[in-house]
Amino acid sequence: MRVLLANYRYFVSGGPEKYMFAVTAMLERAGHEVIPFSVRYARNRETPWSEYFVEPIADDDEVYFRDHSRSLGALTLGLQRAFYAPDVHASVSRLVATAKPDVALVQQYLRKLSPSLLVALKEAGVPIVVRLSDFGMVCPEAHLLRDGRVCRRCITHGLYSSVLYRCVQGSAGVSAVTCASMWFGKWRKHFDLIDYFIAPSAILREEMIEGGYDGSRIVVLPTFVDAAQFDPDGVRKRRIVYVGRLSPEKGIEVLLDAYERVLRHEGLSDVELLIAGEGERAYSGQLAARARRVSQQVEFVGTLDAEGVRRLLSGALLSVVPSVCYENLPNAILESLAAGTPVAASDLGSMAEVLRGTDAGFLFRPGDPGDLADGLVSVLLPPDTLTRMSTSARALAESRYSPERHLRGLLRVLEAVRDSSAKGKE
Repeated sequence: MRVLLANYRYFVSGGPEKYMFAVTAMLERAGHEVIPFSVRYARNRETPWSEYFVEPIADDDEVYFRDHSRSLGALTLGLQRAFYAPDVHASVSRLVATAKPDVALVQQYLRKLSPSLLVALKEAGVPIVVRLSDFGMVCPEAHLLRDGRVCRRCITHGLYSSVLYRCVQGSAGVSAVTCASMWFGKWRKHFDLIDYFIAPSAILREEMIEGGYDGSRIVVLPTFVDAAQFDPDGVRKRRIVYVGRLSPEKGIEVLLDAYERVLRHEGLSDVELLIAGEGERAYSGQLAARARRVSQQVEFVGTLDAEGVRRLLSGALLSVVPSVCYENLPNAILESLAAGTPVAASDLGSMAEVLRGTDAGFLFRPGDPGDLADGLVSVLLPPDTLTRMSTSARALAESRYSPERHLRGLLRVLEAVRDSSAKGKE
């Protein structure tokens, strides 16, 4: 099977790209051919298909909207990509004519590639599966988050709520453009061109349905982790770890407050806290200043490569995912489970889906440092608790989130839309 895989970045900048390259390798090992389509950034991985990639909105090293120049050309192209981009339509059409894919697996495309990608694929008779990486189909801000709390007003009251509260980048103008582009896509029925959506979590499927999408077109397929790459039997140091982006919705301040309380308990004053990841400079500086007031045992280790993350998790007693937003099945949880490292996570959204009813960690009230601290103390002090949880964590990763299980589920979806499309052409 020939699979066109579209994503607006062809380098690793987060979870969606990690998944893209991992699933590409997995599909290719299974004998399928993957044809990428993306934006032509300087940081991209090399591929013979890059000649079909489209130009970036600004310079090829200006990846994020906050980095974009404010030239007339960039603003014009940015508006086209938000609503309908003729250059994307033309490039996709050329690529499809050459590669002749059987099916398209689309990841992130809104606002950098635009729904014209969907139109070009459907005009060429290519069935479309969209794997959702966030809540961007029902929330212009994409995380169902406002002022540090879960917010569902765009689902319950309408998309205009994002403009009212300036949810996107704190700007009424940017929020209005994002909101209008979503309205435009629905009005032109661009999203009706999608044959199936893949949701990594049940909470995402539920919010999509309440947001007006047909549940029969949405398949829940959790992402995967290759547990064989992790060493669950490594030497563990007296440390707790956090791995992820440094941003307010990740709840790192809750973790710092909880850690300060943990250190007061007899027998736990030597436990370290390592925080891996990067974020906006101003916010990262605030976190560092807060950490210095807590303890000299808090260390920010920056962004780690894949091997660094594996070593960090395998050498820790416990990892913490304190997000105050729903999340969409964070890699940090699955990688921690694969390392045999129990997870403490907010009792919210996809995090609760993973851990509830298991002995692979524990859940705590979102945004409640006292509840998190109590949970940490309860598992760190008893001598055998973490050992038991570690075994359960590894078993959960191997059984529920294995690459083989994910590939079977993905191929079922891709083959179903391929076969249905072929029958429709007869």
